[in-house]
Amino acid sequence: MERQIETPRTSLKLVNSLVAQPGETNCLQQHTQKLRQFLQLQIDLLAAQPQIKWVEVVYQDPQTPDRCQGLEASLTPFPCSAQTQIYLQTEQWLGDLPSTLALKPIVATSIEPGFYSCQFGAQSQTHQYLLLFADGPLPHTCRQLIKRIAAGIGEYLEDHQHNGQQQQKIEILEDIVQRVGHQLRHPLGLINLYAHNLNRILPNGKEQEQASVIGKTANALSHSLTEIMQCASSKKLEITSQDLRDLVLKTLEDFQGWIAEKQLQIHCSNHSLFLKLDPLQIKQALSNLLSNAIHFSPQGAKIFIDWEENPNNVLLTLTDEGPGLSQEDLQKLFKPFYTRRSGGTGLGLAIAKKVVLDHGGELWAKNSPHKGAEFSISLPRFVASIPEEKTAC
Repeated sequence: MERQIETPRTSLKLVNSLVAQPGETNCLQQHTQKLRQFLQLQIDLLAAQPQIKWVEVVYQDPQTPDRCQGLEASLTPFPCSAQTQIYLQTEQWLGDLPSTLALKPIVATSIEPGFYSCQFGAQSQTHQYLLLFADGPLPHTCRQLIKRIAAGIGEYLEDHQHNGQQQQKIEILEDIVQRVGHQLRHPLGLINLYAHNLNRILPNGKEQEQASVIGKTANALSHSLTEIMQCASSKKLEITSQDLRDLVLKTLEDFQGWIAEKQLQIHCSNHSLFLKLDPLQIKQALSNLLSNAIHFSPQGAKIFIDWEENPNNVLLTLTDEGPGLSQEDLQKLFKPFYTRRSGGTGLGLAIAKKVVLDHGGELWAKNSPHKGAEFSISLPRFVASIPEEKTAC
């Protein structure tokens, strides 16, 4: 365990380096990185107190419970004798802590006076504590700050553990869905193929109609299976710089036949706005939203698609002139398998939500102030836009 901080600056370093282990997922590594960032903020706050010269937090990452981690910070160089290092490493003083969140001085003949400890987390997790060195007595306000930070760290670790467990369950379920989906694709393909062959060779009549129903049913099941697999996919995003205007126009091209059939008028922004995203996945999300808007739009209605650039994000809105959203819709709209569309799978909006969340954005819906439903997508902004006039598509 290294104690010497050589340069007079705020520093933060791993006492025990965290190396990714085989089998660790990117998501778990991101959770671990967020935990480190949180702990960095906490010990930097303590190290900034005038009475505190050095701080260390020792904790167990719930994602890697077999490894004890440590981070330390100091505003000025803090030399520590070899004898003190050895004593602190043994953690013999841990048995003297009466309870969690109790700030106590570490008194021993083998170390310099001024060390304090504060344990946090569950009583069974003894290797989780704050260590600090103070130059003189700690005022009451400082002692309270230390306890509050220790309590906050303990609560954050509990949430971190819960989130990690939930993520692991999600990854297991995603893997099961993908495996089952691939196993079902082949038999569904065979059913569809044989139904098609039977439909061709059977004479007109009841048997041919039954073969046709079998084929349509197999097609519908295959489509539902594809959507379920998309919903459960953890495919890595392929981020590129993309003009949102071009992406919207390409999405609209896929629906031109349906739009013409219902004689709909599409009005959208016509200014280019570049940002970094996965074009295929965002196009899928836009397609799902546009499909819903077209389906619920009455004959000859209008659909409005607009986007604007804010300091921290890009906001895209899609508004239709349909019947709007009921209270039940607003509560269940993005839940898998909830739908008001006849023959719908109820996965389109769930997939759109997942795609947007994967991009670090948000998707929500509300009733338009005039009539119809309004869906909004917020995406992080990376590249500045090029404004032009607003016109009709």
